[in-house]
Amino acid sequence: MSASVTVRCARRAALCLGLALLTLILAALSRADEPIPPRPDRYLMDHAGVFAPARASALNEKLAGFERTTSSQIVVYIDRKVPDKTTLEEFGVKTLRAWGVGQKGLSNGLIFFVFTDDRKMRVEVGYGLEGAIPDARAHRITDELVKPHFRTGDFATGVEAGVDALMAAARGEPYAGTGLTAAERAPRPLWPLIFILSAATFFVSLFLLALRSALRHDRASEASASSVSPGFVGSTSGSSSESSSSSSDSSSSPSSDFSGGGGDGGGGGSSDSW
Repeated sequence: MSASVTVRCARRAALCLGLALLTLILAALSRADEPIPPRPDRYLMDHAGVFAPARASALNEKLAGFERTTSSQIVVYIDRKVPDKTTLEEFGVKTLRAWGVGQKGLSNGLIFFVFTDDRKMRVEVGYGLEGAIPDARAHRITDELVKPHFRTGDFATGVEAGVDALMAAARGEPYAGTGLTAAERAPRPLWPLIFILSAATFFVSLFLLALRSALRHDRASEASASSVSPGFVGSTSGSSSESSSSSSDSSSSPSSDFSGGGGDGGGGGSSDSW
């Protein structure tokens, strides 16, 4: 009797485990079918190639600066076609939520979508910016400021005009920035520092071993070497200070990487075509 009960319990446990695994597999497959792009690391994603590199970098830095001063996040996503198996509106809502655009608890972010081959665009607005950018205002921006440039094929200028207008409208909300973006506030991984320290220790050890060996086998020329060392040392310290100065200059440049702040959804938006 005891053995049969044990067998039945084992079968039920195996059945429950199998159902749980099947549920996880089906959930993973359903997520794989969703046409949501990976979370970006830049404010401007230009998959249609409408921006020159320098111009794209300037717009990306402008959007990073906007987050630093207001905490609101504006992301621009440009591609050729709306993904299959979805609508523009559904794609906008799911992408805004999946990327966490806007700050946690505020949802003060938006995504400006442009699909050049489909001739469609959409402004997807988070709950926290819905008061400053209601659907009617978003449509007026795309219709009056963006569309005229798109109709002539000047997508970069149209996007810039739309972004400037959206930033001006978003400033109507009383959000204040911290001087840092979400990406700049995020903790940095320790492994690069550990790698650098390990490599520095290794090379310093090699240098000390080489120096000890040289001193041991070259004592006869020590006097002549010391007579030329002052000039050599001065030259080395000069180049070293230049190098450290240039490295400190490069490390002080601000980052314009993007990271979602934890926004949790959209409050509305406007679709348009040209």
